[in-house]
Amino acid sequence: MLSVPLFVSKKEFFLTLSVVLCVACLSLAIEFYHFKELTKNALHVNTATVLNHYTKTNEKGRTYDVFKLKLDGSGAEVYTVSWRVVSMSIKTRVKVKLKVDKITFYDYLKGFFAPSLALYTIYEDDPPLDVKPLYRFVEEQHESEKIAELYKTLLFATPISKELREEVQKWGITHLIAISGYNVGVISFLLFFLLKPLYQFFQSRYFPYRNLTADLTMVVLVVLFIYMVVIDFVPSFLRAFAMSVLGFFIYSRGIKVLSFEMLGLTTLGLLALFPHLLFSLSFWFSVAGVFYLFLFLHHFASLNRWVLLGIIDLGVFLLMVPIIHTFFPVFTFLQLTSPLTSLVFIAFYPLGLFLHVTNLGGILDTVLLTFLHVKTQSYLLSFPWWVLGVYVGVSLVAIRYKVALYACLGFAFISLFFIQ
Repeated sequence: MLSVPLFVSKKEFFLTLSVVLCVACLSLAIEFYHFKELTKNALHVNTATVLNHYTKTNEKGRTYDVFKLKLDGSGAEVYTVSWRVVSMSIKTRVKVKLKVDKITFYDYLKGFFAPSLALYTIYEDDPPLDVKPLYRFVEEQHESEKIAELYKTLLFATPISKELREEVQKWGITHLIAISGYNVGVISFLLFFLLKPLYQFFQSRYFPYRNLTADLTMVVLVVLFIYMVVIDFVPSFLRAFAMSVLGFFIYSRGIKVLSFEMLGLTTLGLLALFPHLLFSLSFWFSVAGVFYLFLFLHHFASLNRWVLLGIIDLGVFLLMVPIIHTFFPVFTFLQLTSPLTSLVFIAFYPLGLFLHVTNLGGILDTVLLTFLHVKTQSYLLSFPWWVLGVYVGVSLVAIRYKVALYACLGFAFISLFFIQ
């Protein structure tokens, strides 16, 4: 069974906490500087990258385009609208003039809306990290735009349309589509599996003194970092990557990795470095998912490994129900198949990646369309904020007391009988 006590002394703990606080203050100071630069004039002119683009219709029936932009320099994310019909794909480079006189620092940190007085495409000879050719490579392998969109989201963390989001939400697989720890685990396993024989061949002849695990881990971390840059530092993937780095550091020091500590240090460190993550739902869902995974392992690690494998996904699914449905109340009975779908995904993700690399990505399109188009009835399952607060508190107590974990599981299961 995993132990809970800290692997550092109280002195080291408070030293670590002090470093985190100093980093947090420095990060906030840098963010505040960028905020003041952004708002020093009522109109801010800058270049940016389109992160998302979709069309909406207001109550009067007038259509307009909504854009989510990432501003150059500060990296701030801003929403704006255009009342003229424009066609801009994701990752398009644009120039924008924003009205920012009413933006507060709080708005700046969590992502804000600003009216745009001008928004148009710019063409650069050498755009920074142009990944659009990768998008086109995936799109060309599919006749169905929906499946192409699904794979782009799965492989590159591109935003998904409202229609596709509803399709995946009814199956309860949003956490699989969002690039996170699942992807880190699968990519790491594939790289180890492919590189280990090659490394052993050269190691036995030229450098037998080297540590295979340490060297391949460094290679994997470099590949994961490059991938993280390509997908633009998705919060859930960033959390998983940071945990991998911290875990490797602790392991290399010969210290037993204690999951709750590592998760806590990773969360605090990432919030200190990137304060805007405080407002990222995907980041907190990712942290919560890993926490409940560790909580389940903490109390049930003594079970037979096959029994544990059979129930752990179901356990984590139940424990996440109050968390997810506080923010997203839509519920379908198809979501109860999520634990099984998670197991299938372990095989599907590397298969889909392999098929696209070999230019055979469209083979599974019919199967996926059938899967997505399954009809089901939607219900409502929601929790008030005070219930979420109590549930999180009991979950933290469950680190120490197993009965609190049973209370969380029981509450999550009973809540399924109160769908509307």
